[in-house]
Amino acid sequence: MVIAIMACRRLVGKCSGTGCFKAYNNSTDAFELYGDNKPLLGSFFYCSGCGQTIGKDDDWEHKIKQLKNNNVDTVHLALCTKVECHEYEKHEKMLKNEGFKIVHGSHF
Repeated sequence: MVIAIMACRRLVGKCSGTGCFKAYNNSTDAFELYGDNKPLLGSFFYCSGCGQTIGKDDDWEHKIKQLKNNNVDTVHLALCTKVECHEYEKHEKMLKNEGFKIVHGSHF
């Protein structure tokens, strides 16, 4: 199993990802569910954006291809996506439609 963490692009200038990585490294919060079978963390990436953050070079299909090429099968939707994202359900649906399992949260 290989997992990824998707964070909110709106916070790219504020968030360093340390909360997510600390929870993963310590197997706490949303990562407790793996118990002693801690999966490989294969990616930390940002969502495809919303009206405020979409840029001309965004390529969601390329991100998905990279995740699949690196055997990511589960995506944790980081806490910031739940708090900040107005399109949370859209992103979740897009990822599920691409075949990824979804886990809500990273750190609390």
